[in-house]
Amino acid sequence: MQLDIGVIQSENSMNIYSINTENNEFQTKRLETQNIKDQKLDLLLFDENDQLDQLSTIIEKENQFYPISTLTALNLNKDSFGMLEGAELVSLHAKSLNRWLLNNNIQTIEQIYTSITYLKDLWIKDRNSFFEELWFLIKRNIAANDLTIIFHDLKELSKKQEEKGEKPSLCYSKVTGTKIPNLKVGKEAEAHLMSEYEKEFNDFFNITEFSKEKGQFVACAKIGLSPILIMAKISQLNQLQQSILVALFSGLQVE
Repeated sequence: MQLDIGVIQSENSMNIYSINTENNEFQTKRLETQNIKDQKLDLLLFDENDQLDQLSTIIEKENQFYPISTLTALNLNKDSFGMLEGAELVSLHAKSLNRWLLNNNIQTIEQIYTSITYLKDLWIKDRNSFFEELWFLIKRNIAANDLTIIFHDLKELSKKQEEKGEKPSLCYSKVTGTKIPNLKVGKEAEAHLMSEYEKEFNDFFNITEFSKEKGQFVACAKIGLSPILIMAKISQLNQLQQSILVALFSGLQVE
């Protein structure tokens, strides 16, 4: 698994440390800060004493995707950070991620009723938007590096098919991404996966696979009669996060 940690050097430049978590080796490269929004990052650090006024809005928005912290909060500065070894960088990321995740989990608990009410309304009115919002909510609460949700959808009819009076047929769609959810039409691979886990869709939510070593997470959920397959790459999964997912899908059940 690869971790990418960014350290802002100035308002115009930043260093990216890419760490291989299996052997703790890492490489560095320099980028312009204007590319932060397009960069895949797992942690972003900056010196609170630097003048970063033009980046403040970007930093605030990026914090919804991954942890962002001052170096001072981690008892570091730019010089001491540069002396860290690979294993220390992995540990630093884990510490920052835990804080960020806990904050997200607490916010979700505080807003769970509002979130479920909003999602249930989307489930009826706009199914695609429902899954995009669900994708983001799950990602923030389990810190998924990569998240895919496969679900039943209706295949849109052509004008000729509509004229013939044909009815929409069931198909599979997926919402997937590392930072932003992208809605795509499912193909044979998605149909095969749904078939492979068919017997796991008995409950409204069930974690079928989780490997901390491989960072693999698979869960099977159901809203009404609609099966939902969730696959993610994550580094950890604690009881609080599991309970939030259970509460979320329990609340989404069709009455």
